[in-house]
Amino acid sequence: MPNIIYRQASITDLQLLIDSRVAFLSEYWGQQAEILETNLRKELVLFFEREIQSLTYISWLALHEDELVGVGGMKISQRPGSFRVPDGRSGYIMNMYTLPAFRRQGIAKTILEKLIASGKAMGLHFFELHATKDGELVYQQNGFELHKEPTYRKFEA
Repeated sequence: MPNIIYRQASITDLQLLIDSRVAFLSEYWGQQAEILETNLRKELVLFFEREIQSLTYISWLALHEDELVGVGGMKISQRPGSFRVPDGRSGYIMNMYTLPAFRRQGIAKTILEKLIASGKAMGLHFFELHATKDGELVYQQNGFELHKEPTYRKFEA
């Protein structure tokens, strides 16, 4: 097993975060038109700059010989409270991505644990995520359960 160093991302890691997000989305959705990727990269700069500085986005990196091999992020949000989450604060785990050559070595599990620990240190008690088929097992092994609530979506141009 390779020697992996984990560290929390900062604003100086902006390009790593953007590149890994694009890699994750390209692997999931397939290669997209160049104009779509260009526009996405511009928006990701704005998102990561704003959210990292306001401490509403936390990301952990996994590095092997100074090269990014895994990443995961958590968007912290606030909604009106509920009976189970009175303060309405939650951490949405996202952009969990490990380079193919480094998969099945516990990298995603470690990043997930670090994200949850970071959230708990901020007072969060509610975490949610969407999972790919490849990622389901790591989330289930860490106590995540499939939620039965239906979700509807609408995209407008």
